[in-house]
Amino acid sequence: MAPDTSFGKMAGRPDRRTLLEAALTLLTAGVLIGLCFRALAPFVASMVWAAILAIAAWPLADHLERRLGWRRQMVATLIGAGYFVLLALPLIYLSLTLRTVFRDIWAMASDVAVHGLPPPPGFVPHIPVVGPRLARLWQEDVRNLAALGAELQSVLLDAARLALLQLTDVLSALGEVVFGIVLASQILAMGRSVPDMMRRFATVVGGQAAGEALAVTREAILAVAWWLIGCALVEAVLSGIGFWLAGLELASVLGFLCFVLRVLQIGPWPVWLFSLAWMLWEGSGVGKIVFLAGWFIVAVTGTVELIRPLLVVQRPAVPAPLLFLAVLGGLFAWGFSGMFLGAAALSVVASLTHGWLAMAGPASPAEPPSATP
Repeated sequence: MAPDTSFGKMAGRPDRRTLLEAALTLLTAGVLIGLCFRALAPFVASMVWAAILAIAAWPLADHLERRLGWRRQMVATLIGAGYFVLLALPLIYLSLTLRTVFRDIWAMASDVAVHGLPPPPGFVPHIPVVGPRLARLWQEDVRNLAALGAELQSVLLDAARLALLQLTDVLSALGEVVFGIVLASQILAMGRSVPDMMRRFATVVGGQAAGEALAVTREAILAVAWWLIGCALVEAVLSGIGFWLAGLELASVLGFLCFVLRVLQIGPWPVWLFSLAWMLWEGSGVGKIVFLAGWFIVAVTGTVELIRPLLVVQRPAVPAPLLFLAVLGGLFAWGFSGMFLGAAALSVVASLTHGWLAMAGPASPAEPPSATP
């Protein structure tokens, strides 16, 4: 009687052909996924921008489509144009302004390296305690022009490299934002098919928990878009208007610095104090200084506090110090766009963690100490 050789198959052991087919399938899928990541790697920042902008504008797109009866493509085009005016145009103007600022700073630094500092203002010697010493050091600088020029050569070269890097970073961020706006418009134009597809994909891959995680991720991105970017943008625009009304030449740059400091959770007050001190240094009229200070307190702070409840869906579930580290780390890692990418990523992770802990139930109370030793 011949031995039964089908025991392995009956026991559920796959044959070599089945294993080879599975391995080739996994290898092919891995290669295709790797090629996709490789092809899309240069556009990751733009894709994240597109996701943030599309999610932030999705309720508005649904509202316009439902109330006005517009076609979805028309609604998406209108929102894309609004994003271009609010985000892209300020970056374009900022890049042009920074180019002029860097050129003026280079000319001023070169003039100082050759001719030294100009005579000190008349009020410098009268500053209490440090005034006479500061005036004396100023005069010593004027008498040491050659030594000053030699010392400033390397500093000027380093400053030129830094300025070029900053200008390049702003231009790179501009390209990412513009491409992200285009992608966001395309996503908005697709309508309900996008969230339905995302929800179905998450449910198939991870079940009900993945669907709930997708909803939490959406809320976290909305919080970052409105609470972090929206409030900072309104505050920066109002601050820039105040700088322009006060006659400051670098109003756009100062407004951009207000925006960056607000995103960093510091607030725009350092820029405000610097602008007021600069106006005092230049001898601007008391009326302009009082006007600018009142504008900061009443117009900027009052307006932001008034519209904050309208912009804020919910605050990101991240402590302010940790959010500061995420924004600063993203800035160092990926440049200007990294500030928002880092904040969005950390907010999503924090929201998912809070949701997971809430699903786990409340923590068990600690047992009371025993009365007997």
